[in-house]
Amino acid sequence: MILFTADKDTSAPFLIMEKMQKKQILHMPLEQYRYRVSEEESKQIQNHMDEFAFIIHGNLRNARYFTEWMNQNSIQEKVRRCVNIVLDKPTAKFLEEHDIPAIQPREPAKPIDILEFMLRISKEGNTLYPTTENKTEEMPGLLKELQMPVAEFSVCEEVTLEKDILKDYKSEVGKNPIDIVLLHNRSSYIRVKTAFPDLDLSAKTVVAGSLGAAETMEKEGLKPDYLAKGSWASIAKVLDEI
Repeated sequence: MILFTADKDTSAPFLIMEKMQKKQILHMPLEQYRYRVSEEESKQIQNHMDEFAFIIHGNLRNARYFTEWMNQNSIQEKVRRCVNIVLDKPTAKFLEEHDIPAIQPREPAKPIDILEFMLRISKEGNTLYPTTENKTEEMPGLLKELQMPVAEFSVCEEVTLEKDILKDYKSEVGKNPIDIVLLHNRSSYIRVKTAFPDLDLSAKTVVAGSLGAAETMEKEGLKPDYLAKGSWASIAKVLDEI
């Protein structure tokens, strides 16, 4: 059984992969989020909605809370007039369920695919990028490098995991036969060590999802058994080969 602790929304593209459907995964998300929007920032974005040609939804979490903001402020039509671009199928499906047509340039799509698509259709206007407070994402930085106007709009924030949820997680981890621990990113190692102090990682097969995750582990004296390349596809490939 594989212990996996990523946020359910950002990991949605990974969990729907056919390779992962065949695996026994104990999914214990150690990240919890809630809707949070600055009133001042909200007013600014609403006042400039007509200037946005594109809205890029980097993941399902950002899309979920952006849609909540959209509904609260009754600006569905202005959102629909924009070209709404996504990186993955779960985000596209969610938006379409809320009557927002979504375009996924490639499957799976990378930030560079989105840039190429935006340049190819030659539509003029600014880009709106809903994001999570204190989370750095690749896409806005790429747009800025190319001097393409982009407004990052924070629509949610991470909150402390509720004690009752963590208690249930510890119980599940204690009674399930975990063979593999997947540390998908740099912060997941710290989260797992903090949440499950009795879990002996040295006795498990540990998969580092990225070089950053591996470096964090190695600083603590733990070397991963397998290393993926940072994408969900590469992590799935590694797990499929174990």
